[in-house]
Amino acid sequence: MSLHDRPTVEELLAAVREYLTKEVAATEDRRARFRALIAANVLAVAERELGRGGADAAAEDAALTELGYSAGAADARRHELAAAIRSGEFDAPARFDAALAYAREMVVRKLAVSNPRYDLSP
Repeated sequence: MSLHDRPTVEELLAAVREYLTKEVAATEDRRARFRALIAANVLAVAERELGRGGADAAAEDAALTELGYSAGAADARRHELAAAIRSGEFDAPARFDAALAYAREMVVRKLAVSNPRYDLSP
């Protein structure tokens, strides 16, 4: 629940995206149409990210904690994990599989926001 009344941020983004795709993109100006479609795509990405709430951040937090990185901001923890991988700390098969599972899950989550039509099937 938000302190702010309607329209919600999601509704505002959708309204601007709809305007760009239906009004501006219908123009004869090819450059303006192209830019409008890019802007509409950016808004769609923002809508999807907002729609996922904090689920992605919570999942990454849990995954990093499971890998042994529980202190600090997510960026710092990712850097620690990367350094540990580079130094060979994840060369053992079980540790390697755990790091690979983390990486795959985060890529899938990012693609669900940035390009939900991307086919992740093997």
